[in-house]
Amino acid sequence: MSEITDNTAYMTELSEKEKAYAVSFADEIDVTDRTKILHYGDEARKKVVQFSESSLVKIPANDLNEVDQDIRKLMKKLREFQKEFDRTDDISANDEKAVRKFKSIYDVFSAAMSECGRRLEIHRSSLIRHMNKMDQCTETLFRIIREYDMYIYAGKHCLAVNAKQIQDELNRQAAEKQIAEYTMKAEDFRESCAAFDRRLGDLSFSRSIPLQMTAQLKMMRNTDAAMADSLLTLYSDTFPLYRSRILLSLGLQESSDEKGKIIDADLFHEANSDLMKTLSAILKIQTEGVEKQKSGLHLFERK
Repeated sequence: MSEITDNTAYMTELSEKEKAYAVSFADEIDVTDRTKILHYGDEARKKVVQFSESSLVKIPANDLNEVDQDIRKLMKKLREFQKEFDRTDDISANDEKAVRKFKSIYDVFSAAMSECGRRLEIHRSSLIRHMNKMDQCTETLFRIIREYDMYIYAGKHCLAVNAKQIQDELNRQAAEKQIAEYTMKAEDFRESCAAFDRRLGDLSFSRSIPLQMTAQLKMMRNTDAAMADSLLTLYSDTFPLYRSRILLSLGLQESSDEKGKIIDADLFHEANSDLMKTLSAILKIQTEGVEKQKSGLHLFERK
């Protein structure tokens, strides 16, 4: 029979109080009651089923798809802004009319950028709420895992201590009396202990399901956190920096004595290219996040 110490390494989340309760519970286990043994630990398994059935309500879809749509809309506006700049001949003149023309097409994109920033801020708040929901679900799963551990710990204690004492006594009687009745009792009890040990093995496997769920929740939460950080950087840092680069370049050209374009085309293209790269990087995070979300939620589907 397995020793109780063989099974404590992965149960570190059990407190001494919980272990003491499990030991007291172990005294009530009757390994010869096959019906009760078949249902041993069912309460923990039922909680996993209940959690998996309600998880799609507890963890609604996050805003990643809407983030994708808003980013792509802005990328489209940025390309239109770029094309409008490139094909407008009179924008190259360094005069008041050209300045007004440039500012008119810039204002269109700037308004789109402001609207995108407003929506991304809303999405970020939604992602944070989504993360909080997953934290709550993770805590629920941890409580279920601890319940599994208490069942397993109590069962192992029963086999290693209580049942061992009974088995030793039955073996002693069978050896002393040399009567078939006592030999059969010892053998029946040994088989009952083996059946209970297999039941504990089943519970150990079942325990891996909520443990795997917590890993998937962590992965999904990390994706949300990465996206939330990226969105904050985008509308708080990247957008203002882009505006400052465009307006500063425009201001420098307006104050220059040199004749030419009102804004340096290379600086304009560089600013747009950098913004496009940043938006593309966020789309990549979004795409990977959606795939991880799909992978994670598959585990919550009842088989």
